[in-house]
Amino acid sequence: MENRRRRNNVGADEIAQAIHRMVDAMQPIVAQPRAVVAPPRPVSMEDFMRHKPSKFASKSSPDEADAWLKECEKICRVIDCTDDQRLSFVSFLLVADAEYWWTGMQQLMQTRGEEVTWTSFRERFLEKYFPVSARHEREAEFLTFQQGNLTVQAYTDRFEYLARFYTPTVTEDWRCRKYEDGLKHELHRFIVPLRIREFPVLVEQAKAVEQLEMGPNKGARPQKTTSDSRQQKKPYDRPQRSAKKLQCYNCGGEHYRREFPKPSSSSNGGGGGSGSTDKCYVCDQTGHFARHCPNKKPTGGAPAKKPVGDRPRAPGHVFALTTTEAAQSGNLVQTTCLLFDHEVVVLYD
Repeated sequence: MENRRRRNNVGADEIAQAIHRMVDAMQPIVAQPRAVVAPPRPVSMEDFMRHKPSKFASKSSPDEADAWLKECEKICRVIDCTDDQRLSFVSFLLVADAEYWWTGMQQLMQTRGEEVTWTSFRERFLEKYFPVSARHEREAEFLTFQQGNLTVQAYTDRFEYLARFYTPTVTEDWRCRKYEDGLKHELHRFIVPLRIREFPVLVEQAKAVEQLEMGPNKGARPQKTTSDSRQQKKPYDRPQRSAKKLQCYNCGGEHYRREFPKPSSSSNGGGGGSGSTDKCYVCDQTGHFARHCPNKKPTGGAPAKKPVGDRPRAPGHVFALTTTEAAQSGNLVQTTCLLFDHEVVVLYD
């Protein structure tokens, strides 16, 4: 009996659960509330200028004009503007002669009945500031481009820029070969045997070889400043002389002895000079020196030697002179020296 009651209770529970499920299924399904999506805000000039695009003047080079146009196109793609908005935003950045050019071009296109669109603006802009001749020049430069003194990074950047203007189809293998041929010899002899035909891997290998060739210390030498180079003494610098006042041994004036005015010589040995104070200590006459004295007599009975030319040769003599006579003599050199710790005056004839 008890087992039968338990079975009846279990069956009643199952029936009750089934009835509840049926009631729930019969109730109306409540719709889930949908999220309200705000309408997209139109792109404005503020959105474009928030990226700080540079203005364009006609004095820019062809490379700068091409780079400026690509920068504007990239900003327009980011803010997702229409072609009419591109034309309005980009033409707003034209200044000076470039703005005058576009105003005149618009009038000419309207006169011809052409539609002013972003595509027509782009074509006219490139014709004006990046003509076909400039493209041909960069294509020719690409075919003969060499690394030279450039670093691998600078060489790679210029190589990829010039490759854009090469009109034939470029394969990966040809591109790697052209890149290898432009490397300088120090890198070329290591890169070519590797036979790398993937351009990114080739560039990384070239940079690694460049680092090994340069070494850790090369290129990091401290440069000497101008003050250091001036302070460094030259190996053959002449020592500077101390500032000493010039003094003539004859007259005591501020000039050299060789600049001292020479007296006029007398032909007859007399005192008929031109007021000169030079005095011969042999004959006590003025107007000539002792070596030119015609009254000089030989000593010791030896015959006097005949003069050779204008200067006679005679044996040495010792004479006594006063200080005044020594100072007035024109052929004497006066100086001082130490003799037994005493300072004495010495005269040289």
